[in-house]
Amino acid sequence: MRIAIDATSALNQRGFGRFTRQLLQTLVARNDQHEYVFLVDRTPGESDLPAGCEIINAQPRRTVMESAVNGSRRSLADMFAFTKATHRCKPDVFFCPTIYSYFPLPVGLRSVICFHDTIAEDFPELIFSRSAERWAWRAKVWLALRQASRIMTVSESSRISLMRRFQLASSRIDVVTEGPSPLFAGAIDETLCQTALGNLNLGDRPYLLFVGGISPHKNLLTLLDAMDLVLKHHDVNLLMVGDPSAGGFLANHPELMNKIDASEALRSHCVFTGFVPDTTLAALYSKAEALVFPSLGEGFGLPAVEAMSQGLPVLASNAGSLQEIVADAGLYYPPLNAAEMARKISAFLSDPTLQATLRDRALKRVRRFTWERAADLTMESFERAAS
Repeated sequence: MRIAIDATSALNQRGFGRFTRQLLQTLVARNDQHEYVFLVDRTPGESDLPAGCEIINAQPRRTVMESAVNGSRRSLADMFAFTKATHRCKPDVFFCPTIYSYFPLPVGLRSVICFHDTIAEDFPELIFSRSAERWAWRAKVWLALRQASRIMTVSESSRISLMRRFQLASSRIDVVTEGPSPLFAGAIDETLCQTALGNLNLGDRPYLLFVGGISPHKNLLTLLDAMDLVLKHHDVNLLMVGDPSAGGFLANHPELMNKIDASEALRSHCVFTGFVPDTTLAALYSKAEALVFPSLGEGFGLPAVEAMSQGLPVLASNAGSLQEIVADAGLYYPPLNAAEMARKISAFLSDPTLQATLRDRALKRVRRFTWERAADLTMESFERAAS
């Protein structure tokens, strides 16, 4: 089977970018005689995409990462450059790993399009800064749903959300779960850990870790309110890892900094690291007390399985997919209830037996999630689309 794949999102540092990179690497590594063609919007670096596959540069005027961002949108000319490139490569099946980079497909082409979540539909005011962006998104989603032979998503929770939001039949949706990169599993070099922590000047104080986009729907404002309460009883840092610009999405870093600056306790206990490379992130996971994940919604929650691969408990919102993914390896709270969030965090920090139990459960739970399984499920989706 000749499979064309939109690989433009592979260079994005958000969760769907990691999803694309890991999935493409694992699909190609299967060596199952399928032919892969990657559509890109720039000349990729040597290690950006799996070797040995055909690469077609659609040559848009602006890359997806430059144009499909908050305050802007892709031009029709740039999208149709991909439509033409897809038509020229004559695939049996086309795969779009995220609706973020979708473009109109040639008529009649069998396709699998991945919708990671319905966050843009559930919280449009937290995702789009202008009404024109909302309308452009709705038009893109409307067309994608009509062109897709199969719809992919990444959790049962997201499957149900898609069914409810768009009145879709369950039989049309394939669930492909994610997994941690091998980099995050196993023992992390102690020297690397000490270097990473030393560069952040954290001292010996224990820390909670947040990993993700610095965007309103990640609900960090409520987390900071909760931390203000936690710090009355526990001397613990909050380390927030993520690009302050939110990777081009709507960001609220200035608002978060204002809240931190207004509280002496938060000023001395909260640290933004900005984006960090994966080797540093692995070190930060390995030394944290827990991952805090207060999102208003998640399609999967990739940082949760990355953290669990290091035996890290997850203190998470009960919204979206997180309870489904983390199961008994975490504690949960309503995302907008700062007092309850603080209560669960404090209960965890106060109970060494609970900490040990959740660490053990995390290591067991994460075994369910691998990229090899994701590749198997993806190939099944391709075969359904082709038939």
